[in-house]
Amino acid sequence: MTPSWKKLFALSVLGVAIHTVAQISMRPEVAKPLQAAQEAIQSKQPDVALQKIQEARLTPQLTDAEKMYLERLSVVAAMNAQKFDLAANSLDYLLQSQQLPAADRLSLIETMVGVSQRNKDYIKVVQWARRYAQEGGKNQSVHIMKIQALALQGLHQEVLQEKLEAHRSLGYLAQESELRIYAFSHKQLKDEAGYVSTLTQLVTRFPSENYWSDLLNIMGRAPGINARRQLDVSRLMAASGTLQDGEDYLDAAQFAIKSGLPYEALRFLDQGQAEGLLKGALAANAVKLKHQAQQGAAEDDKTLKSLTLATENGPMLMQLADVLLSKGQWHEAAEVYQKALSKGGLKHEGEARLHCGIALIKAKQNDAAKAMLQTVTGDAAYGLMATLWISLAK
Repeated sequence: MTPSWKKLFALSVLGVAIHTVAQISMRPEVAKPLQAAQEAIQSKQPDVALQKIQEARLTPQLTDAEKMYLERLSVVAAMNAQKFDLAANSLDYLLQSQQLPAADRLSLIETMVGVSQRNKDYIKVVQWARRYAQEGGKNQSVHIMKIQALALQGLHQEVLQEKLEAHRSLGYLAQESELRIYAFSHKQLKDEAGYVSTLTQLVTRFPSENYWSDLLNIMGRAPGINARRQLDVSRLMAASGTLQDGEDYLDAAQFAIKSGLPYEALRFLDQGQAEGLLKGALAANAVKLKHQAQQGAAEDDKTLKSLTLATENGPMLMQLADVLLSKGQWHEAAEVYQKALSKGGLKHEGEARLHCGIALIKAKQNDAAKAMLQTVTGDAAYGLMATLWISLAK
């Protein structure tokens, strides 16, 4: 999340170079220990450097130039010694000095943000990160340190306000670590819609098993969700690799049976069995569900004969397409969904478009699938599922 301080606090970042002592007008009693400090830093002896800097600091009546150079060098030595409190003190002096060149200000503020984070001084992190943005700083890592500091203080509303501000910038694209902080704040505020929206960004841009599991678990617990939508969630679980334990397979089979799609129930049960997950206490339930599914499949075979491509009835075509999809006949299912959509009169057109897109993905027609899924509108749940399937179409 945060850039390495070793990179941020190299000598060049603070405008300190090995020959600078000779170029600045310094008294010998100041120049000598500071030259020694600089050499100690180059030799990776930061504690020795700090001792020499302190020796110079005790010189009476330091000039502005001497003090500025001394404090710059102090920041570098303190950072290398990982004495971040000393670095913060020197930075405070530099940033308050009227002698600080404007060109150095942003890099020093950025340095202060990193130092404050190392010191776990989250109030200062936020203060200086906001100053950095006000003065035109563009490093996204500074913004991330700021929202992390706000979240660690429990200021989750402020985190989300910062999110709104950041996303007003044209072309702004949040990093993964940033999205994780937003998701955490949404969750702490019990803002499920915001949490789901942010998880969706994580799933689609930075897919991982954990993100998928979190998102699909929430979708599966949506208030009033019916078996058909539960089945769609199970389909996404299977496609994303998060359908992993025996109970998941039994639930998916049960949703398929309740949705009137016994062939799909059989496919889930067969897959769960092949992976060795339907054993022990789950075995009896698996046998019972398989018997139900086999009976339903036999009835479907009879019904299928009455549903033909010759029909001009949109709802009947959709019913046929659903059965073909459940049997894994992807090309045929896609063809029938498309015909059903062309006939119209569908009560749940969004569902038909979603399922047609799924069939096209399974048939490895990804361009057509994406085009179809982008037309899923009117229902937020189906729209979200369409977005997720698009992310899986590769």
